[in-house]
Amino acid sequence: MSDPNQTAEMNQNLSSAMSCTGGNTSNTVGDSVKRLQVIVNLITLVSGLGLNVVALWILCFKCKKWTVSAIYMINLIISDMLLLFALPFRTYAYQTGTWSLGLGFCNFLESIYYVNMYASILIITLISVDRYLAIKHPFLARTFRSPKKTVIACTVVWIVVWSCCIYIYSTKTSRTCFFNHSPSFWKAPTVAILQSVFLVAALIMTFCSIQIIRALRRRGALKAEDESSRKTVNIILSNLLTFLVCFTPYHVGILLYFSARNCWVPGLYVVPLRNFLRVCLCLANVNCVLDAAYYYFVIHEFWKSSRGSLKAANGIV
Repeated sequence: MSDPNQTAEMNQNLSSAMSCTGGNTSNTVGDSVKRLQVIVNLITLVSGLGLNVVALWILCFKCKKWTVSAIYMINLIISDMLLLFALPFRTYAYQTGTWSLGLGFCNFLESIYYVNMYASILIITLISVDRYLAIKHPFLARTFRSPKKTVIACTVVWIVVWSCCIYIYSTKTSRTCFFNHSPSFWKAPTVAILQSVFLVAALIMTFCSIQIIRALRRRGALKAEDESSRKTVNIILSNLLTFLVCFTPYHVGILLYFSARNCWVPGLYVVPLRNFLRVCLCLANVNCVLDAAYYYFVIHEFWKSSRGSLKAANGIV
C-alpha cells in the first residue's frame, strides 16, 4: 500500500502546479517544438551513433594500450551511447504524448536518458582536471594519474549518478514515459543539487582550461611552428565551449521552469518555459556529437604515438 503522507504530498504538489498553470497539466507539446525535436534528435542519433561506434571500434580493436585518456573516452562513449539508445523512445513519446510501455520500462528509459547527462558532465570535468594536472603539475600528475586510478574515478562517478537517479525515479507513479517526472525531481533540494553539480563542473572546467592555456603560453608553446600545441589549445577551447553551449541553457531552463511551477513567475509563462526546457534538452543531446572533438584529439594522438613507436622500433628515429 502507498504511504498516505507521500500521497498527500504528491496531491499538494499537483494542486500547486495546477494553480500556476491554470489547470494545464496535459502532456501536449507545441507543433513547432515537436518538429524541432524530431529534426534535432534524428541528426543527433545518426551522427552520434556513427561517431561513437567508430571511436569505440578504434579503441577496442586498434589501441594496444589503454591510457588514462583512452579510459576516460571509453566511459564518455558509453555514456553517449546509452543516451542515444533512449533517444528514439523519448522522441516517439513526445510525438504521441501518451505512449507508455509500463512503469518499470519507462523508469528504466528515463533513467538511462537523464542519468547520462550528469555522467557526461562529471566525466568531462575529470578529463579537464586530468589535463590540468598533466600540463600544469606534471610531477603531481605522476602520483594521481594512472589507468587504475582513472577506472576507480569513473566507477565512483557511475555509482553516485545512478544511485541518485534510482532514488528520484523510485518515487514516480506516472506510467507515461518522459512526462510527469516524479515529485522528488522538482523538489528544491534536488533542483539545487543539479544546479550545483553543473555550476561547480563549469567553474572547474573554466579554471582548468584557462590555466592550461596560460601554462602553454608561458612555455612559449604557441609559436607558429608548434602545430601540436596550437591544436591542443583549440581542442581545449572547443571542449569548454561545447560544454557551456550544450548544458548551460538546459540548467537555466530547469531553474526557470522550477520557478514557474512554484508560482515565483506569472502562470502564463509556465507553458512557454516548459517548451523552452524541452528545446534546451535537445541542445544538450547534441553534446553526444560534439564530444567527437575530444575523440579526434585522443585518437589522433594515439595514431601519432603509434607511428612514432613503430619508426623507433625500426631504427628510423
